Amino acid sequence: MAKRLTPLHTLTVEQQDASAPAELAWVSASAGTGKTQVLTARVMRLLLHGIKPESILCLTFTKAGAAEMAQRIHERLAHWVRLKDPKLATELRALGEPFGADALAEARKLFASVLDARGGGLRIQTIHAFAQSVLAAFPIEAGMTPGFRALDEREEAQLAQKALSDMLVEADGACDAALIGDIQILSRRLGEYDAQGFLQRCGRAGEAMAGLGPPELIEDRLREAFGVPLGDIDTQMAKWVSDDLFEIEALKRVAAANAAWGTKTGLANADCIAAWLGASSANARIETLQELREVCATKAGDLRKFSPKLLDAEPHYAELAEGLDEAVGHLIGVRVKAEFAAFAAAALRAGQRFAAAYE
Repeated sequence: MAKRLTPLHTLTVEQQDASAPAELAWVSASAGTGKTQVLTARVMRLLLHGIKPESILCLTFTKAGAAEMAQRIHERLAHWVRLKDPKLATELRALGEPFGADALAEARKLFASVLDARGGGLRIQTIHAFAQSVLAAFPIEAGMTPGFRALDEREEAQLAQKALSDMLVEADGACDAALIGDIQILSRRLGEYDAQGFLQRCGRAGEAMAGLGPPELIEDRLREAFGVPLGDIDTQMAKWVSDDLFEIEALKRVAAANAAWGTKTGLANADCIAAWLGASSANARIETLQELREVCATKAGDLRKFSPKLLDAEPHYAELAEGLDEAVGHLIGVRVKAEFAAFAAAALRAGQRFAAAYE
């Protein structure tokens, strides 16, 4: 059974202006406001004005959009062939076109003219398909090999897999520990499937990957972007948590106030601070920074509400706790950003090598 089409909606004044065949129009509208209706109306009005179907080009972003637009136009033109005169006249009037006897006769011919047009009728395609057709028509001018064809997704995946396999075999044979280490870091962080997906995206962006510069400088550039000091971060962190540079006096006053408070929470806070101060090494202090921060702040990073008894024991408790939270939070943030910079640098170095292999 043939699909029944709803009658065309009468175009508004703005829609008639936008779809007028003689006008060059730029249409900007939100989703669901009728852009596709205006575009299909414009194509049908062009045909009604005698424009040859093969001279009309419609471009969309997606294959689905192109298919929908083509379907709308073809269904409507086929519908006009068998539509009774009064109803066809109503449709033409809705488009803002003449609807006399001659106009009705011409409208009924449009479906056949589209089917018989050179090149297979109306050209409604994606921007990618159009660009590919232009490149195919002028390969020498575009610097391409005549007779080229676009890779499909399956072929691209196979080539990427082969490039990655060849790269890893070559790295293993050359004992390239740096590249193997970077791949391991990437795989542990993202998992095998997502790591391959990341490398494939790098392979499609060869120019951008080459623009990152020498691989040995990538991590330093990331650190600068993140505001992380250069050099060995563990050595610097060890200095920052030492008695010489850390706010030890403030920490002791916070511990004393919690001990004076005497509740289970207060005593646990005092013990946490005592354990941190008595840690056997700087690394032990670094590893327990988050526990220390939770004396003054929640796990979400919000400053805790303080008991009045803490303020009785230490009048400046709120300022001391806020200052310690800020200091400890800064150290934790620096370490997190340094660790991410190291990971991102490893990923980008691996991406650079893969992009070169894939090219």
